[in-house]
Amino acid sequence: MNFRNCLLLSLSVRTLGVAAVEHGKVSRMTKERQSQRIYYCAMHLIEVWSGEPERTYALFDKFPADENGFENPASGMDKAAFGKYVRDLENESAGIGLKPGWVPATKYILVNDQGEYVGIFNLRHELNDALKEGAGHIGYGIAPEWRGRGYATEGLRLLLIRARDEFGITEAYLSVHKNNPASLAVQRHLGACIDHESDTEYFTRIDTSATA
Repeated sequence: MNFRNCLLLSLSVRTLGVAAVEHGKVSRMTKERQSQRIYYCAMHLIEVWSGEPERTYALFDKFPADENGFENPASGMDKAAFGKYVRDLENESAGIGLKPGWVPATKYILVNDQGEYVGIFNLRHELNDALKEGAGHIGYGIAPEWRGRGYATEGLRLLLIRARDEFGITEAYLSVHKNNPASLAVQRHLGACIDHESDTEYFTRIDTSATA
């Protein structure tokens, strides 16, 4: 387990000696003290290239190429191709070798408080004109077996904080398919308003200054 995002709680368990009186004499049983370490790990985001390779590959393998607008370019890749894909993601985050029309972006893994890899979150550091009218800053997906547990809401909250504090994004642009009301509810829970819409999508905005 990676303890970087964990709190260490040190507990001391003490077994005190028991005094016994026999024929006017006091005898004391031995006293034992034992220290125990307990780690509590809060939910957090890690860059994809910082994840454990096997677990990261398994997480991405759970998503199709496109699901309700959440795109997974790694769908169907073998492990060798996926390794190159992860290296390319690190370069993309640094703005290295970007394709025409692309902007720097960082892809994260959402790790729950048990250390499980439960979702993928993407943050574009800036927007061009096409992205302002389209996909926006953020995309996200939760693995099927972890859905319905509030992970999308918490993951998006953490990403909005990172967008504001690390990249100076004061208003986050997002989009959501109209046939995905659960994702729209997640965004609205975090203060999203619908800016405009197309036949198939809502385009939302979130004021990151209100995210705590």
